[in-house]
Amino acid sequence: MIVDGLTGRQLAPRNVATTSVWLHYRGLVVLGLAFLGNAFCAACPLMLVRGPSRVLKRWLGREWRWPAALRSKGLVIVLMLAFFLAYEVFSLWSSPWLTAWLVIGYFGAALAVDVCFPPGTFCKHVCPLGNFNFALSHTSPAQISTVDGEVCERCRHKPCLHGRVSDAESRRGSWEARGLPVEGARRAAFVPLSEVERPNGAGSFPGCETDLFVPTMTSNMDCTLCLNCVRSCPFDNVALRLRAPWRESLVGAWRRRGMLGVSVLALVLLWAGVMNAFAMVPPFFVVADGLASALGTRQEWLVLGLLFVLVIGLGSLLTLGAFALGSLAGGVREGPAALLRRWGSVAMVLAVGFWTAHYLFHLLTGALTIVPVFQHFFEYRGFAVDTNWRLAQLVPTRWLFFVGAALASLYGLMAMVMAAARALRDFGAERGVLAMWPVGLFALAVTVLQVLVLAQPMEMRGTLLGPVP
Repeated sequence: MIVDGLTGRQLAPRNVATTSVWLHYRGLVVLGLAFLGNAFCAACPLMLVRGPSRVLKRWLGREWRWPAALRSKGLVIVLMLAFFLAYEVFSLWSSPWLTAWLVIGYFGAALAVDVCFPPGTFCKHVCPLGNFNFALSHTSPAQISTVDGEVCERCRHKPCLHGRVSDAESRRGSWEARGLPVEGARRAAFVPLSEVERPNGAGSFPGCETDLFVPTMTSNMDCTLCLNCVRSCPFDNVALRLRAPWRESLVGAWRRRGMLGVSVLALVLLWAGVMNAFAMVPPFFVVADGLASALGTRQEWLVLGLLFVLVIGLGSLLTLGAFALGSLAGGVREGPAALLRRWGSVAMVLAVGFWTAHYLFHLLTGALTIVPVFQHFFEYRGFAVDTNWRLAQLVPTRWLFFVGAALASLYGLMAMVMAAARALRDFGAERGVLAMWPVGLFALAVTVLQVLVLAQPMEMRGTLLGPVP
């Protein structure tokens, strides 16, 4: 991506950088989330900076703690909004050069944070793409969990959280050799191999870098699927297990953990998703031209920024209004924070549906282009390769709307069921029947809006060929 983005032809549909990032990566992300979980964080290429970061960390001689004020999702939300806005303002999907520099900047930021702060800080508190994956894994069908809860109750050292070493004499040395702070070795549990039921080798095994304790996990939030917890458990009691896609909403995972920031993230993702899809259909350009004329400006960043603020701001107010009506119908008057804790998972399910349908649209319109794009990469550099540019769409154009509408309807139905289940559980049978209607109708309205957007002629970004009947 970096090589072709900086040195290849600056024609987006023929460049590895733009095609693989804005077409294939995004589509495969939502497919992975829908069928498994956070698979792309599990195979994140940014882990390549861990080697250099350990060397630099050893040279630096110290490690800082991430500031307490930045441990919420506030910074992530700001970075995510900046990313969405930059995507439109700079037309990143059409610029291989900018896409390559974005990738380089991402690696640089990961390296800088990893050098100065504990491993996992970038993933949990900084990375907008990782947190996007965390959020959308809300409806994924798999989650890290324990096999037998009683085994965890008897466990004294909690190695799934703190890590494990199996050789007391090389405990300090093994951590120093890997460039890790010695304080980490002190926190890690010493479990002799004789006490390990199913040993997977001697040495040191890191615990969860995002500070998740497996027996208490009720959510995929902040889980990178690195499987450190699986390797460090001396009793082979941690597994990636299947679950119902609606389970995370039903158990009220965020409300019980007090994660208001995640509910705010759900709200932002929902309406940023609306804006991101709306920016690709003809009515958007009519609205943008009207706003530019009213303001007397042709500054694209200003017009787009105002539209982002209007869509996300008004959408959030409408969402909170629907949530407030639901709680009032249940007999409770609540503030914005309480409303988001109670109903935020409904917004998250709708956000998952919006992004999944949108990104899958792009993937289906140009999934096969990855073949000629890689062929062209070598042909452009003098190799005897015959590039077949006729490969493009995966399915006929006439199927695209029905696939998107079906996905939108599926997630919309799930959101309505979640609203009813939450209302009945929180307010009882009598009040719950009343409380579920405002939130359920809101979910229905958002689903209809999504279907209407998908029904519009949409820009065929990332492809050279026209639509295939």
